[in-house]
Amino acid sequence: MNVLPDFPTYVERTEPTRQKQLQSLEIDEDDDDLEWTVRDVIEELEFLVELRSTMAPEDFRDEVRIQARRLLK
Repeated sequence: MNVLPDFPTYVERTEPTRQKQLQSLEIDEDDDDLEWTVRDVIEELEFLVELRSTMAPEDFRDEVRIQARRLLK
């Protein structure tokens, strides 16, 4: 039978991992516009993945390509 640890012990054990997951992408600090674009593209791609089942395959690919072009500018 699995016994869950008390909450403080759980937090102590899992907090380092949680903090790593929350860290932002390592992008040059002088390039704030690029960081903004990367975050926006990630958000758009997540949205596209959610809508994929309602989209035609060609439309999905086209939208992914549009996001890729935004990163390559």
